[in-house]
Amino acid sequence: MAMKLETRIFELCNGKYANLSKLAKAMGIVSSEIYRVKQGKRRINEKFIIGALAACPEYKLDDLFYVVPEGLPVSEAENVNASRRDEVVKLRNAGLSYAEIGRRLGISREWARQIVKGNPPLKKPALQSKVMLRTSDVAQLLRLHVNTVRRWNRKGILKSYRITPRGDRRFRREDVYALLKEGEIER
Repeated sequence: MAMKLETRIFELCNGKYANLSKLAKAMGIVSSEIYRVKQGKRRINEKFIIGALAACPEYKLDDLFYVVPEGLPVSEAENVNASRRDEVVKLRNAGLSYAEIGRRLGISREWARQIVKGNPPLKKPALQSKVMLRTSDVAQLLRLHVNTVRRWNRKGILKSYRITPRGDRRFRREDVYALLKEGEIER
C-alpha cells in the first residue's frame, strides 16, 4: 500500500510566525508552495522537509511529519490520527505529564499537549447577513491573503469605505461580486 507524507508544521508553528508567508521565508521556500501544501494540492518534497526542520528546530522530524496510507479515504485517514489522539488522552487522564507521554510515544511534549488541547476551530463569519464586509471577510470570500485585499484597495481594483475614526476599511458586497464577475484580476 502506498503511503503519503503529511505535515503538522501548520499546527505546531501556529503563533510562532505571523503568517504563512513568514513561515515560508523561514523555511527558504516560496509562499505559494507552502499554501499549496496546506491545501493538499502539492506533495511534501525534500526541500519542504529541510525547510521545516530549519524553521522549527525545537521539533524532531517525527513531530513535524507523519505518514498516512494514500489509498484511504479522508475519513479513514482521520481515524488513524484519531486513534493516536485517543491514546494520548487516555495517558493524560491516567495522570501522566505531557513530557512522559511524549517519551512513551516518541513525540515531543508540546505535540502531546497540542493533541490533547487541540487548536480552536476557525469560526466562519455569517457573511450573507453582512452588508459591509471587513478586509478579512473579503479575503475569505476571494480566497486571498488579507494583504492582497489591502493592496488591491490601494491600487483601486477594489473599492473600500473608511469608517470609524481609526479609518477601518469596509467593502460593499456588491463591489466584491462585481470584481468577481469582471474576472480581470491582476495579482
